[in-house]
Amino acid sequence: MAENSSGRIPQLDGLRAIAISMVLVSHFWTYPANTTALNRLFSSGWLGVDLFFVLSGYLITSILLRTRDSATYFRTFYMRRILRIFPPYYLLLLIVLVLLPLARPLGGELAAEQWTFWLFLGNFFLAHGWQMLRIDLTWSLAIEEQFYLVWPALVRYCNRIGPVCIAICIGLPIVRIALWESGVGWMWLHLMMPLRADSFAWGALVALYPRRFEALSLLAIPIGGLCAIKQYDQPLMLVGTIGYSLTAACSAGLISLALRDGPFARALSLRPARYLGEVSYGVYLYHPVCLLIVTSVVKFGHTTTGGIARIVVLSIVSVGVAALSYRFFEQPILRLKTRLPVARQAPALEST
Repeated sequence: MAENSSGRIPQLDGLRAIAISMVLVSHFWTYPANTTALNRLFSSGWLGVDLFFVLSGYLITSILLRTRDSATYFRTFYMRRILRIFPPYYLLLLIVLVLLPLARPLGGELAAEQWTFWLFLGNFFLAHGWQMLRIDLTWSLAIEEQFYLVWPALVRYCNRIGPVCIAICIGLPIVRIALWESGVGWMWLHLMMPLRADSFAWGALVALYPRRFEALSLLAIPIGGLCAIKQYDQPLMLVGTIGYSLTAACSAGLISLALRDGPFARALSLRPARYLGEVSYGVYLYHPVCLLIVTSVVKFGHTTTGGIARIVVLSIVSVGVAALSYRFFEQPILRLKTRLPVARQAPALEST
């Protein structure tokens, strides 16, 4: 795979661009009653978060495998993750949980349970019910951070990490089915780290066995397209159990396809896609606040035209805010990562 001078893989930034675009349309679209096809398509934008999970599983596992024998393995990994994730995340919490309440105080359980968000435990609180869009999305970051607590040690000390990933991918759908049948609500299945670990494991399998995923990549686009076109509602039993596995497998196939030289990889490597992927973390965090501010000033009609205009305007604003954050806030902090270099030598992944 080709990396640019910053160590980034351009086509994977392109996949991030696809993932964040899916999230934006699902949150910005107004779902007018007379546009059933578009409503179905845009409502499936939540699949973009699952693509982010699988990408994270692939990239984090690749990094950990390259540095597994390093004396500073844990310190380097966690410090680099802290520098990337914490500053924008805590800036969002400062805005939503501290500054905005100065004008309109938080109400209900959120006021008492906001500590869970500061500790990346908000997914446990949100499993009881959504609170507000501008803070709800942090459930995915909580899942990622909880994944990071376990995965580095597993990669470091387990000599058979491949079979572990396969067991996770096979076993978790069965566990989700059993929990669903026992009456566990879909939000618990959706928001709990152990129950979504197969998404990360699918990504890890691409890192461990890249060539063996080439056949799967041929199925990624048609199956992923089918998931998007069909009514892919999360509260449905099929989606909340094996549906997550299907989505993760498709995402793993897309990653494998992106890593192969071809038209798809070249399209993902185009500069606009790469840049959107590069700032996608900030777009993800800030877009609910942008939605709140812009829609308090501009009123979009509840029509197809108004909905499309809303997506375009809010996306431009969200990307603009994220670009400013990346340039003037995140990048100065990220430069500290140069003091924590990642080893470049790649092990024989297929034999791991």
